[in-house]
Amino acid sequence: MSDPRKVLPGAKRGDRRVRVGRPLARYFRYEAPGVLSAKLAAEEPTTPLGWALGRIRGVVFGRPLASEADLAERLPKWKALPVFSSDALSSVAYGPEAAMYTLLAAGTIAITWLMPITGVILLVLLLITLSYRQTIRAYPNGGGSYIVARANLGELPGLVAAAALLTDYVLTVSVSVSAGVFNLASAFPPLQPIYVPLIVVAILGVMLVNLRGIRQSGSILAWPTYIFLGSTLLVVAIGLVRVVLGSPPHVTGVTPYPVPLEGLGILLVMRAFANGCSALTGTEAVANGVPAFKPPESQNARTTMVMMSALLAAMLFGIGYLAVVSGAVPSAQLESVLSQIGRATVGLSPLYYLLQISTMGVLVIAAETSFADFPRVSALLAKDGYFPSRFAFRGERLAFDSGIVALAIISIGLVIIFGGHVESLIPLYALGVYTAFTLSQTGMVHHWFVDRSPGWRRSALLNGLGAVATGVVVIVFAITKFTEGAWIIILVVPILVALMLFVHREYEAASHGMGVRVDAHIPGPDEQRHVVVVAPMFSRAVVQAIRVGEMMSRKVEVVHVTADLAEGELFRGQVEAHLAGTQVVIVESPYRTLVNPFVRYLETSRAEHAGEVTVVLIPEYVPRHWWDRALYNQNARRIREALVGRRDIVVLDVPYRREEPS
Repeated sequence: MSDPRKVLPGAKRGDRRVRVGRPLARYFRYEAPGVLSAKLAAEEPTTPLGWALGRIRGVVFGRPLASEADLAERLPKWKALPVFSSDALSSVAYGPEAAMYTLLAAGTIAITWLMPITGVILLVLLLITLSYRQTIRAYPNGGGSYIVARANLGELPGLVAAAALLTDYVLTVSVSVSAGVFNLASAFPPLQPIYVPLIVVAILGVMLVNLRGIRQSGSILAWPTYIFLGSTLLVVAIGLVRVVLGSPPHVTGVTPYPVPLEGLGILLVMRAFANGCSALTGTEAVANGVPAFKPPESQNARTTMVMMSALLAAMLFGIGYLAVVSGAVPSAQLESVLSQIGRATVGLSPLYYLLQISTMGVLVIAAETSFADFPRVSALLAKDGYFPSRFAFRGERLAFDSGIVALAIISIGLVIIFGGHVESLIPLYALGVYTAFTLSQTGMVHHWFVDRSPGWRRSALLNGLGAVATGVVVIVFAITKFTEGAWIIILVVPILVALMLFVHREYEAASHGMGVRVDAHIPGPDEQRHVVVVAPMFSRAVVQAIRVGEMMSRKVEVVHVTADLAEGELFRGQVEAHLAGTQVVIVESPYRTLVNPFVRYLETSRAEHAGEVTVVLIPEYVPRHWWDRALYNQNARRIREALVGRRDIVVLDVPYRREEPS
């Protein structure tokens, strides 16, 4: 790129001035010599169809957000509570019922065991809350199970924690949305024939809301959560007051769900405890989502963690107690226990219907916790090279679109396979998240023994107690739920870990040998041409394309489009270290698209090379195997399609295939 400055002489010696030409000003801002930042205009489509689709996308998802808007997109505590706690808070609608469903095998008299079981679950909740407050303090930039386990226990435990979390997030969406639609169908029986389609539509709705960005989803989804909290706590309060006044609520007209009978033994109680522990899933989400909070991030996250746990404990105790007192049981008429408690407490009043509708709403919104955290964990894995790289890229609204869409698709598949039956999905549920709990808290114990900051002994003790408590729950899950379907999770997690290691090996092989200087002698070109090399990343394929360009012209320009200027400067340093003297242009893309800014740069820089043929070299990795295609994005194809057929522009592929290890 030539110097845009032009010295203009004046009539007198002191009148000399410099005129700076900005031929790219419509589409780019000049940040520094050789560094441009793309404006929103550079993202605009060039065809009528593309323009129309862009307008529709803008209406559905909102206008694109620049990277610097990230801070404004962060959440205050009142929005973060429903976003990161909806899974845990909504689980009161099915956690106690799942425990009662197991106890029912020993007869309705066994339901009285629900309160002792609830007491133990609340103790586990206390330990988890205290443990994760220590984690947030130690990892103020985000202390999810994957980060903590990998940093303190090593690669394999970290990947096990990540695989367990991802599995649980998928099941959270399937279970919570299914339970939500079930509660709605309890109040409105005509909806039961379209039960599964309603679940699918609900999951797609939450997906679309999340594609608009986390702040937008927090604004949209906050009020249903608070309405659920208000209506549930009000019904619980009314029920407890009636008990105190000697007129406890009494459930009538319910036939217990038919289950195979068995004796009341320790194994049955352990199974009921394991099912009831599903009420604590999602409590780690706040620690995973610390970077999404407004500053001070860690303090706001710790406060939100306490608020969530206090609300969850109050509702679990109240619902469990009223279920025992009122005689509510899992129903053959498909009426939820929460619906029975509401009907017995306040009758078929507006408050009852508000409770049912808000319960359905919050259970659907409970999927928001997974939609907030699954993409973040996937992005971390992608940045570390264990997931396809596309999962690390943010979309136009600063959301990790690939993770959001993948989560929705997998969850819908599970719902269809299991017919949306919560009882069939619950046995698969929570084992993964408690495994992640245990690994994370064990990693934190190691962290405190190495860190030894003030108060480290107390912190290590709290995390140690949390690790022991959740480890016991994992063992109980594995023993009591193995034949009910937990074996699927025990099988799936190692498979996911193996796939992540495979992806990492493929990426490592693609970048193998980049530490070796490239000193091959290339003869000089015979003709002058303007050669531009597209460089999405520094790799041997890019080095090869640059060398090919040097055979064609002495004017070889390497253009790197990036959403992160620091990464761009790292790229420049890598090129200069290997290929001294190569001209590098960094184009910052604040809206995180790579193709359009490059095409706009090429169009606007043509004025500097009038009369010359511009040769665009596209280095392209040629996959050896079909699975390789999922690991590399399609930007090369899109650039080729955007440029082919343009006058005075020649597009050439420079294919590259790494050598197989000998």
